[in-house]
Amino acid sequence: MPKGNSERQNGGAGRGGPERGGEDRGVRDRVQAVGQQIHEGAAQAGQRLSEGYGMAREETARRLRHAEGMVARNPAPSVLIGFGIGFGLGLVLTTLLARPEETWAERHIPDRLRRAPDSLTNLADTLRNLPEAIARHLPSQMRSS
Repeated sequence: MPKGNSERQNGGAGRGGPERGGEDRGVRDRVQAVGQQIHEGAAQAGQRLSEGYGMAREETARRLRHAEGMVARNPAPSVLIGFGIGFGLGLVLTTLLARPEETWAERHIPDRLRRAPDSLTNLADTLRNLPEAIARHLPSQMRSS
């Protein structure tokens, strides 16, 4: 006998028989209730989010109007403050984002010439000690005491 005919013969209740029909409906009702609760919770969350957005938007607009009033009453200090903030941010960003770059002198001047100031300092020290260095190489009779 085909499978479909056996289901028709036991009252259309499917494989579990007539005793499972009530159990299936109970599960279905519970799933629908949970789905309804989730739907209501999502609707409430959406409503709260919408209200919060509206309040934040109103507060932002109020603060913007207040700032515009301050700028209108004090235009010169506002411009100077804006310039200072922009300059400071520019310095900070340049410092953070700039890669160390080789200078013109580092690219074109040989190392021995770039170290010349150090050499001149050493030369000055050597010239200061020159009379003593010469005296050490002279015979003791020629040294002035």
